[in-house]
This record gives sequence, structure tokens and C-alpha cells, in this order.
Amino acid sequence: MAIIEINQNFGENTQLLAPFIIVIAIAWVFLVYYSYKKYGARMTLVYFLPIIIATLLIESAGVAGGRYYYPGYIVYLSVVGGAVPLIIVLAWSVNLFLFMSLGKYFISKLYHQKNFPQILLISLAAGIFGVCLDLLEDPIAHHNNWWIWEESLTGFKFFNVPILNFIGWFVLIFFMCIATLLIERSKFSENRKVLLSISSLAFTGLAIFMVHGILVRIFESIGLA
Repeated sequence: MAIIEINQNFGENTQLLAPFIIVIAIAWVFLVYYSYKKYGARMTLVYFLPIIIATLLIESAGVAGGRYYYPGYIVYLSVVGGAVPLIIVLAWSVNLFLFMSLGKYFISKLYHQKNFPQILLISLAAGIFGVCLDLLEDPIAHHNNWWIWEESLTGFKFFNVPILNFIGWFVLIFFMCIATLLIERSKFSENRKVLLSISSLAFTGLAIFMVHGILVRIFESIGLA
């Protein structure tokens, strides 16, 4: 399977896919430009590149594992056997930057000390914001076939979306936010921060994998997954 795939049947078996893609593309361009003007090119890479890499791997693995698939998009990327639309991994970078920024704004009003507890609170808020969005977005996406969850998946579902998906959203945003903020506040040069943000994905990914795995086992044990 090629790393980059082009779909000739845009919008096939979907509804309102073009407006969805346009909204995500505009949001991504706007936030990248905003970040570039406010924080510079290197810090913009720190904010956007690691989450793009991480979610490309995670999403591709999810598709390859048969949990869901994405019909009707134009440009697909595949790194571990599952085809993921380019716009989806860009959307994840929008989610992280937007919710991390919102978390910073609200938590800084309540807790002024710039220490590790504040980072945890910001990350917790970012994860909650992300889940709140997904509680609206995923049912709409499933209804319009922007992405389709396999009906064979068992466990508790919210409008046909597995509950573990929302847990996955929280865990991913929470840990990626912690890693990003730790690097952002470190005393390294901006060049080293870029390198550190990419190399730290191995440790962040391990934390995400372990915590999500534990939560899956817990939900399975109580019959919700």
C-alpha cells in the first residue's frame, strides 16, 4: 500500500463532506498563521508537528485494525497499513493547539503559578474540552459517514460511537498537552525544543498506550467495552 493515496471518488457515500473539510482547512491555516506570528516558526513546529505524527500513526493503526474507516476523502496517508485522510491528522493538530490554548487561558485565571500542577490542570482542561467537542462531532460525523465505526464493535455506545473513542480523545490530548507544555517551558533553545518535541513522542506514545490500555481493561471488566 502506498504512503500517499489519491481517491478519485470524492464525497462517495458521504454527506456534507466538502463543508467539513473546508472548515477544518480554514481553521488549520488560521491557527498555524496565528501561531507563527505570535510564537515563531520553530515553536509552531513544536505545537503542530508532533501531534500530526502521533495521530497519523494512531489513526492509521485504527483503520488497519478494522475499527473504523474514512470513505470519500481526496488525499490519504498510510504508514502502518491503514489509509487516513490528510485533513484528519491536520484536524488533530487544530484540536490540540486550540484546546491547549483554551486551557491556558482559563486555568491561568484560576491558578497563577507556572509549575507542574498548572501544566496538569491545563492538560486536564484541554482533554475535557476535546471530549466535549467530540460528543458533538463524532455522532454528526458518523451520521454523515465522514468516518464510519464498524458495527461489529461491542460495548457501550453513544449514538453508535464506542465510548472508548471519547476516552481515547481525552488520553491523547491530555498527554500530548503535558509533553508540549513541558517542552514549551523548558530552558532549551527553540531548535532543541523542536528536536525534543519529536524525539519525546516515543515516551508520550508509551504513556498514551499504557493508560489507554488500562482504561480499556477496566471498561471491559464492567461490561462497557
